[in-house]
Amino acid sequence: MRFVVSSDGLAVVVPNRFCVSRDLPPLLEEKKDWIAGALEKVAARVQQKADTSGVPDVVALPSLEEQWRVTFAPLANERLTEGDGVLVLTSDFSENEAIAALNRWLRVKARARLPELLDEEARRYLFSYSGVAVKEHKSRWGSCSSKGNINLNSRLLFLPPCLTRHVLLHELCHLREMNHSKDFHCLLDSVDPDAKKHAAQLRQAWSFVPGWALR
Repeated sequence: MRFVVSSDGLAVVVPNRFCVSRDLPPLLEEKKDWIAGALEKVAARVQQKADTSGVPDVVALPSLEEQWRVTFAPLANERLTEGDGVLVLTSDFSENEAIAALNRWLRVKARARLPELLDEEARRYLFSYSGVAVKEHKSRWGSCSSKGNINLNSRLLFLPPCLTRHVLLHELCHLREMNHSKDFHCLLDSVDPDAKKHAAQLRQAWSFVPGWALR
């Protein structure tokens, strides 16, 4: 059986001979928090895409406590330059080209800085991981494999520092507890005392991601 969440709502795929009237209600009750969170994520992303209004004037990266002003100017060799809190895009860019350039810049920034933040937390709490990769996940903020490899979402840069740190610690805790058992949550609570509050806030965290960063 699978739960599929999209902009159309929730679809439940069940096998043959599955008794919907008897077996589905308790499963929906069991998964109600996950379903609510998934529907909130989809709704936020649909709204963000609808609110996209072109090239932003400012790119704010709360996780890094950085803010970049976006301007246009004729550029000889580079298509995007950065310095002193300013991102300069070449003036012959179309809107789509400018947004694509900003997303490329965001990926480079995330691949440089998120592993640094992860390493800081790993050193602080004596976690040891095998590797880290930064990608553009569509729904997950992070994941951890059984081989100790951690994947992080580049859009974590748009989250408040406390939520980004919560995601990093969540994945690091999976290095010792590859599940969401009581032991896992005890471990997470020991390194993030506000883990429950942060987990609840994370369900709506896609609202922090600007529409242009989802294009």
